[in-house]
Amino acid sequence: MSSQNLSKGMVATSILEPGGFLGDELLSWCLRRPFMDRLPASSATFTCVESTEAFGLEANHLRYITDHFRYKFANERLKRTARYYSSNWRTWAAVNIQLAWRRYMTRSRGPALNHVMENGGNERRLRQYAAMFMSLRPHDHLE
Repeated sequence: MSSQNLSKGMVATSILEPGGFLGDELLSWCLRRPFMDRLPASSATFTCVESTEAFGLEANHLRYITDHFRYKFANERLKRTARYYSSNWRTWAAVNIQLAWRRYMTRSRGPALNHVMENGGNERRLRQYAAMFMSLRPHDHLE
């Protein structure tokens, strides 16, 4: 299970399934030009819930792979796959989809629905999270 601290004590968690990966910020770090020696910061924590078999790469090994097979990482399909499985991109997308849906519902149903949503405080909180995620859009340097 991977967890990432958000603001005000909120935590985003995701469960790694077979074939999943953690640490997509390292992939971005490897592909960045010009290269930076300093490892990227990560607020994610990995907790193993049950005994499992896993494969891990150290940062210098991942760096070697991306340097020698750089043309493979320019593949559009690989970029979409990496973003699909990235918990950072998924959380960012989910918040923005929720905000867009609520805006659509407010416009299509009028002010009565807007009043009900604001009373719960959820709309304001969602807007804050969306603003936070819009400013912290994940970067993958695959472009």
